[in-house]
Amino acid sequence: MKRLLSLAMLVLIGVGGLLSGCGTVQEEPVRIGLIAYLQGDGITIESSGTPTLNSAELAVRQINERGGLRVAGRQHPVELVVIPIENGVAQAVDAARRLISEHGVVVIVGPQYSGDAIAAAQIAEEAGVPLVSGTSTNPRTTENRRFIFRMAFTDTFQAESLARLAYDDLRARRVAVLYDSSDTYSNDLGLFFGATFSNLGGEVVASEAFQAGDWNMDAQFRRIIDANPDLVFLPVYPAEAIFQAGSLRKMGYAGVLLGGDGWNPASLVNLPAFEGAYASTTYSPKVTTPQNQVFVSDYTSLYNVPPLDAAGLTYDAFQMIFAAIEQQGSFDPAAIRDGLYSLPQYIGVSGPIDFVTNGDPVKPLNILYFENGEEKFYKAIQP
Repeated sequence: MKRLLSLAMLVLIGVGGLLSGCGTVQEEPVRIGLIAYLQGDGITIESSGTPTLNSAELAVRQINERGGLRVAGRQHPVELVVIPIENGVAQAVDAARRLISEHGVVVIVGPQYSGDAIAAAQIAEEAGVPLVSGTSTNPRTTENRRFIFRMAFTDTFQAESLARLAYDDLRARRVAVLYDSSDTYSNDLGLFFGATFSNLGGEVVASEAFQAGDWNMDAQFRRIIDANPDLVFLPVYPAEAIFQAGSLRKMGYAGVLLGGDGWNPASLVNLPAFEGAYASTTYSPKVTTPQNQVFVSDYTSLYNVPPLDAAGLTYDAFQMIFAAIEQQGSFDPAAIRDGLYSLPQYIGVSGPIDFVTNGDPVKPLNILYFENGEEKFYKAIQP
């Protein structure tokens, strides 16, 4: 709690100050904004907000320890400006406006959730300031926008991949979908998945909606169980996934559970309800590439916990921003945008990332399988 209060009051985190007191002349800092879920729901803070902040601080600490960003022959420290919010469009929009108009940031990282990212991205696009969301997957985040980027795959690709996984790999022919109709991510991913599964020849035997904050879903659970699906798709966030999976199991459902990237497997894998479940993920510490092994080691050594999805994707966002600035020799917002587009394929901790024609990266989707309280890598699905 003390950390959250200090963030709320100070806003500016003087990570760039790591270079002060070393006898070096301070050049103009490169000021990068961060919008992170550090207030409100505890599960959201734990699964998204804290990992986002941790990785941002790690990336900035590392670049400053190397002397800062080299721009036009000079070393510039990076200064991180954090706006803590809770999940909500109004707060995300206000944070984007404040970062641009009050703090003069040259690029924004976050917010993570699609509904908030879509709204904040509009502010950044109009101001001509790049915004990079780590985990937003809804296509509308970047649609018809030239300053907006994401580190994750889109829900269009995710829905197609998960529907094919259900139909081809898991041999499901009858599926049910339970989605939050009030949440952009959950609503659209649930509908995209159902449409794709039907096009493959499967049958959506139950498509049930609920509203965020309404935990009385017995009627939806009963209709799903009565429909006798082979698989139930839950495109929701961790709190809802825990409640829904547990409730379905208690009411007698014994089939396969499938989740999207919003699940945060690390917070679910030890729960009996998720035994045998599958989920997509935008990042996993289980991937053993050299880049990811170094990141996992650095992150775990500093924070004493393994990195979650939001951590890996935030770290990649900062590394690509740093690379774009140094390639362009400028931290003008338009130059950063151009640099992100012109970078060659970047091999990040979450895998290869390449912005070709828009802010949606060309990158694979990973599938995890939950077995005996462990996340296990099942397969990668290439775009």
